[in-house]
Amino acid sequence: MKVFKKLAGLILAVCLAVPVFGTVAFAADGVLMYSDPSTKVGENVSIDLVVQSNSGETVGNVQVNMNYDPTALEFVGGEGFTADGSGALTYSGTGSGAELRVPMTFRALKAGEAKVNVDSTSATLADGETLELRQGSSTVTIEAADDGTTQVEPTAAAAGATTDIVVNVNGTDYNFSEAFTGTDIPDGFAETTLTFNGADRKFVANEAGVALGYLVDASGAGSFFLFNQEDATFSPYIQLFISDTTSIVPLASADSVSLPDTYQQVELTVQEQQYPAWSDPMAPRYYVLNALNTRTGETHLYQYDTDDGTYQYFIAPDQAEDEAGGTLPIPGKIGDFINGHLLLFFAAMVIVGLILFIMMIVFAVKLVHRNQELDDLYDEYDIPFDDEDDDNDKKSKKKSSGKSSVKKDRYDDYDDDAYEDDEDDYDDEYDDDYDDEDDYDDDDYDDEGNTTEITGKKSRKSRKSDDDYDIDFVDI
Repeated sequence: MKVFKKLAGLILAVCLAVPVFGTVAFAADGVLMYSDPSTKVGENVSIDLVVQSNSGETVGNVQVNMNYDPTALEFVGGEGFTADGSGALTYSGTGSGAELRVPMTFRALKAGEAKVNVDSTSATLADGETLELRQGSSTVTIEAADDGTTQVEPTAAAAGATTDIVVNVNGTDYNFSEAFTGTDIPDGFAETTLTFNGADRKFVANEAGVALGYLVDASGAGSFFLFNQEDATFSPYIQLFISDTTSIVPLASADSVSLPDTYQQVELTVQEQQYPAWSDPMAPRYYVLNALNTRTGETHLYQYDTDDGTYQYFIAPDQAEDEAGGTLPIPGKIGDFINGHLLLFFAAMVIVGLILFIMMIVFAVKLVHRNQELDDLYDEYDIPFDDEDDDNDKKSKKKSSGKSSVKKDRYDDYDDDAYEDDEDDYDDEYDDDYDDEDDYDDDDYDDEGNTTEITGKKSRKSRKSDDDYDIDFVDI
C-alpha cells in the first residue's frame, strides 16, 4: 500500500514538472512593424522599420529580408540596408534597447500604392535568446506630383546607391554616392550640384559655401564628408558647436598652420577621429586646432580647453620675419619667449618686485636712523637748523627794510612846493636889484670890480639865500 502511494506521488511530480520544462523551451515574442507614409511622385519618402520585444528586454541582433516593387519605389539609402537594385532589400543591425527603430528611404516613381513586404526574419535578445517576430509590412501611398506627373524614371544613383568612384580618406576606401535623402542632410545645408571626377555630381552646401559629399563604406553605411573643392579631396565631417549659430569642422591639413617653436604638434582624438593639433608644454590644458567655420566659410585656428570642453577663437603670436635679415626682430623674439614661458616670466616679475620692495624698506629705515642721528647731533652741539637761519635772515631783512622806509618817508615829506616858491621870490628880488644897475657908475667899483655897497648887498643876499636854502639832508 505504501509502495503504491510513493509511486503515485512520483507520477504526480513528473506531471507537474512537464509544463515547467515546456515553458523554458518557448522563445520570447516580439513584433516587426513598418510605418505607412504617403508621398508624391518624384519625391523621397522615409519608412521606419521597428523591432520590439514584448518582454521589454534589450533587442540583440536582427536581420530582415524584404522585397519591394522597383517600378514603383526606388531605394535611396539607409544605415544597415543593402539593395541589389531588382527589388531585394536586406537589413542587418543590433539594438540597444527594448525597441530598434531604423529609417530607410525610397523615391516614389509612379502614383498608386507600393508595398514593402517581409520575406524572412532572424532576431535575438541581447542575452542570445531567440526572438520570434510577428511580421508586418508597409504600404506607401503615392500621389501625383504637383504638376500632374504620375510617373518618373529612376535616377542614375538607383540600385546600389553608390558609384564606382573610390575615395580614400585617412587610409579607408569609400565609394562616392548621390543616394542621400533629405533626412540625411545636416541642418543648414541644402542639395546642390558640383563638378567632381569629370561630371556634375550631387552634393550639399550651406550659405557660406561649405560643401559636403556622401560616401559609402564597404559595409554599405553612408555619411557626409567635408569636400575640398580646390583639390577635390574629402575629410571627415565633424560638427562642433561653439555657439547657438556657429559651428566649426576640424581639418586634417597642417601645412598652413604657423605657430612658435614652443608649440609641439600632436594627435588629438575628436569623436573617434584623429586630427593634428598643437600644444604648448607650459600650458598642457589647451590644444590648438585648425578648423573651418561653417558660418563664415573661413579657416582659422581654434583653442580647445580640455578642462571646460569648449572651443575659442585663437590668435597665434606674431611670426613676422625681419625683412633685412630674415629672422625675427628682437621685440618679436622677446615676445615669443615671454608667451612661451609665462609662468617663469610672472615668477621672475614677482621676485623682482619683492626685492625692490625690501630695498625700499631698508632705505626708508636707514633714512629714519640718519635723521635721528642728525637731530641728536644738533641738540648736543646746539647747532641751529636751516629753518632757524632762514627765520633770522628774514627778520634782518625785515628790519633793514623798515629803516629804509622811514628814511625814505622823511625825504619824501620835504615840501617841493615851498622850495619852488622860495626860488621864485629869489629870482624876483634879484631881478629888481639888478635893474637898478644903472644907478651906479664905475667909481663905485673897487679894484676888484665890486663896490662895497654892492658887495654888501650881495653879501646880504648871499646870506639871505644861504639862510633860505640851508637844508639838512639826511644821509641815507
